Amino acid sequence: MKHQILSAKFQSNSNYQISKFQTRCFLSLEIGIWNLFGTWNLELGIWNARHKSKPKITPFSLVIAMILMLLVGGCGTKKPPVPWETIVPRRIVDFKAIPREGRLLLEWTCPKENTDKSPLTDLEKFQILRSEGTLVGGECRGCGGEIAVTFEMEVGKENVPGKKISIFLEDQEAKKVYVYQVVSINRRGHHSAPSNPVTVYWEHPPQPPRTVRGEAGDKRVDLYWEPVEGAIGYNAYRRGEEEKKVFPLSPLNREPLTATQYSDLSVENEKKYIYSVRAVKRVVKTDVEGKGSPDTTLTPTDLIPPSAPLALVAVPLKNGIELNWRRNHEPDLLGYFVYRRRPGEREFKKLNETPLEKEVYLDTHVELEQDYEYVVTAVDSSVRKNESSFSEEVRVKYLY
Repeated sequence: MKHQILSAKFQSNSNYQISKFQTRCFLSLEIGIWNLFGTWNLELGIWNARHKSKPKITPFSLVIAMILMLLVGGCGTKKPPVPWETIVPRRIVDFKAIPREGRLLLEWTCPKENTDKSPLTDLEKFQILRSEGTLVGGECRGCGGEIAVTFEMEVGKENVPGKKISIFLEDQEAKKVYVYQVVSINRRGHHSAPSNPVTVYWEHPPQPPRTVRGEAGDKRVDLYWEPVEGAIGYNAYRRGEEEKKVFPLSPLNREPLTATQYSDLSVENEKKYIYSVRAVKRVVKTDVEGKGSPDTTLTPTDLIPPSAPLALVAVPLKNGIELNWRRNHEPDLLGYFVYRRRPGEREFKKLNETPLEKEVYLDTHVELEQDYEYVVTAVDSSVRKNESSFSEEVRVKYLY
């Protein structure tokens, strides 16, 4: 049976525009609308070929009818389901292999999504793949051969999507060339595509530097060591006393140091730091790093005192001699000391044992007709309590 939908009638002589539908879903729709709204006096209608009549429906009913027609569209053919084996973790593309302290550090980012861009929620483990060859005269013989799983790692709670993952491998042999890749595996056992490959040329790591010594200064530490035979450079490592007893994975320097000294200018005074230096040897295209030197502990110390106070003035008053001076602007300023000397005395004597917070002092232990000489110093808040040099002297006779 064929059914026709007519457009709204805006003029008495206008013709109906006909659209044809051949679906049983629409037949049910037409019968339902006829039964519900056939007796209402409305403006829009549906033509029924069997009864040759045109029932009226309201605009509100038309909206309902249109919604039902959209739902009827769901009767069409659906796309075939996507096979589970095609929904796998997205390929890792930032895989790295870095020699560290005689071992090989592997790093990559835990994937966030699957190949269909859906969130990765069923990641189970990673596998490290490796092929190897023999290093002969700077070239690899046998590379590109069989690839085997050399390490498998279960995914823990700490391996959240987007987080860096790091592991160490220690089974490398001298005069070997290794090609590493990593794959992700979901709980259904489906593998991602292998990551970007990384080639590592391996040889015996260099010896650690000996007799590393350091000098701690004001917000700086200077390290010195003896050269290591065969080394093309060095890496310097640092950790705080309160940190874990392992050094960070990356050295302080971005590129291997070519000199046998390093100045660390990113330290804080009065904080204890522990340092170690490692030699680096170039093997074809790989920089192999050796074991670290014995730990060296150093504590930077503030050695710079404040500047001497300026504009010292002494004024005799009824109850003593008042001293005033200009305030210092050092951020680590602790306070001031006042010194006094009588004519004929060689040394100034400190009048206050605790640093003054204000730029004023009243000396009440004075005698009439007596001359006095005064100086003021500034002291900082460092462990050393660095004290400035004397201010300019001021001499005054106590008369009131």
